[in-house]
Amino acid sequence: MRPKRVLFLMSRVLGGKTFSGQMQRVAESMGLEPHYVFLDGPEYASLRKHVPYWQRASGLFIGPAILRHKLRAEPPPPCDAVFVQSFEILPALSAIDPRLPVVLAHDATNILSYRLIRDTDPTPGAVLRCALKSRLVTPAYRPYIRRVQAFLPRTHWCARSLMNDFGVDPDRILVAPGGIDLEHWKPIPAGPGRDLPVLLFVGNDFERKGGRFLLELFQARFAGRARLRIVSNDPDLRGREWPADVEHLAGLGHADPQALVEAYRTSDVFVFPTRKEHMGMVTTEACAAGLPIVATDVGGVREAVHSGENGLLVPYRSGVEDWAAALGALIDNPALRARMGAAGRRLAEREFSFAALRRRVATAFALLEGPARRAAEDPIPADIEALAA
Repeated sequence: MRPKRVLFLMSRVLGGKTFSGQMQRVAESMGLEPHYVFLDGPEYASLRKHVPYWQRASGLFIGPAILRHKLRAEPPPPCDAVFVQSFEILPALSAIDPRLPVVLAHDATNILSYRLIRDTDPTPGAVLRCALKSRLVTPAYRPYIRRVQAFLPRTHWCARSLMNDFGVDPDRILVAPGGIDLEHWKPIPAGPGRDLPVLLFVGNDFERKGGRFLLELFQARFAGRARLRIVSNDPDLRGREWPADVEHLAGLGHADPQALVEAYRTSDVFVFPTRKEHMGMVTTEACAAGLPIVATDVGGVREAVHSGENGLLVPYRSGVEDWAAALGALIDNPALRARMGAAGRRLAEREFSFAALRRRVATAFALLEGPARRAAEDPIPADIEALAA
């Protein structure tokens, strides 16, 4: 019998807020009886006193410790299964009955996160710290990985880590990039041409997402040839003076979702020069809005940006010249922008729809009844089989 009463352990830290909202919609549409326990960013400060001293000192497993405290302070009602959203909080399962089946949805493993940190800062000290943390932390995750019956990684990049670094059976993996309301994000028909194309950047962590790099590149190479729209709630940007051809929009997102959609719809190119990224929900939004994308080839970004089809990927170590060439190719070619934008929308309809996410989550819950159920509901894609070969 398929689980009905499900305990959802959800992280709303950083980009997790968007995905947790999608999962709540999925639970409602599947007729589940969910009980949600959320980890919110401010709780890292307000509930830190409940975290063991060694964890506070090391900075390790803070989120799981906070969730364990919340679960013990207010025990959840009886349930049939557990859904964990975020690899980071998986150790919170130590506060849950080990007999309950578990589904895990996440965008990276701890090993992938350490690799990204090492790539961002390749200094000997940073490399050594990442190696030591990986040796210490990875064994702690393995017992919890063994409790998971179904995995919903957002990318094949993450799926490879599950198989290669943790030995997960590919039969238990369904890649589930996200679940966008495609009608809500539907591109608007092209109106009268703008005098200059609008480049769009979206990122609340302005520095890490490459905002400063893009701003400097724009001012040096594209002032007078395009306009730059920056959507960011980064507090470091408050009160900043902006050039006349740079627009800064704050307060969008969860506070004003329709304004965020309009920011995409009225732009011409999405630019994502991030230095550390698992995939980026913003890239799937750009696809849904029909925007061509220029992005760093990092993490799982290439699964939303198929270079030459719906955008251009810039190699990770590239500098100003490569970025200027990629952006210039789209700024100067409206027909190419239109072709790539349409390809991105088709990709979103195929891979990033709410219906696709719901189907994969339903299949994950079917796996809790036994592996045989998967073949009937959602057979293993050829690309997952190839990864395991």
